Amino acid sequence: PAAASLKDPAPAAAAAAAVPKRTPAKTPIVSTNSKYQSFPTYYFDAGKYNSPTVTVYVPLENIGSHDKSQINCQFTASSFDLIVTDYNGKSYRLLNDNLEKDIDVAKSKFIIKPNKILIKLGKIKGEYGSYDSWQQLTAKKTKSKSSGGKSSGAKEDPAAGIMGMMKDMYDEGDDSMKKMIGETMLKQRMGKLNGDADPMGGMGGMGGMDDMMGGMGGMGM
Repeated sequence: PAAASLKDPAPAAAAAAAVPKRTPAKTPIVSTNSKYQSFPTYYFDAGKYNSPTVTVYVPLENIGSHDKSQINCQFTASSFDLIVTDYNGKSYRLLNDNLEKDIDVAKSKFIIKPNKILIKLGKIKGEYGSYDSWQQLTAKKTKSKSSGGKSSGAKEDPAAGIMGMMKDMYDEGDDSMKKMIGETMLKQRMGKLNGDADPMGGMGGMGGMDDMMGGMGGMGM
């Protein structure tokens, strides 16, 4: 069967007017499977501050009358995969496996409207109790697959955070600062700061860290 006629722009214009704050996706996500083709367009709405979901709008004329069993969307912690099969003789797919933030699969869903499909992605709450803030649909950099789908709100190792801070201070400090931090980091690696029982190498108890921070007093730190 032939594709639905788009000569009359009134239905499409009316559907577009009902979509709030939407922004066109910059780069279409196309399936590598030749069986499918990309949707004509789709839009992303980041929602309001601390809203529980973000939304992807996929306009498709008269999709509401299509066989519901041929419309499906699968979710993982870092992806969604929308497939519409045998729609006017064509099959469409929208796959994004590099979302800007991880999502709550249990709170994610898709909704079929008369002329569009809405994909609701459940946000995850961060460390301080508010939902993650999204700026765009797709992450600028490809995420590591070794995370095993862990939430982006998961707490990091505090020892790793302190070591990272010390490395930054080392990179930006003068020669005496580099010497002081270098010695402290060496002792940390060798487990010489307050024994091995402390996973932070004694830095939590201020062991060797005390001396280093004391030496920074004259630097206004």
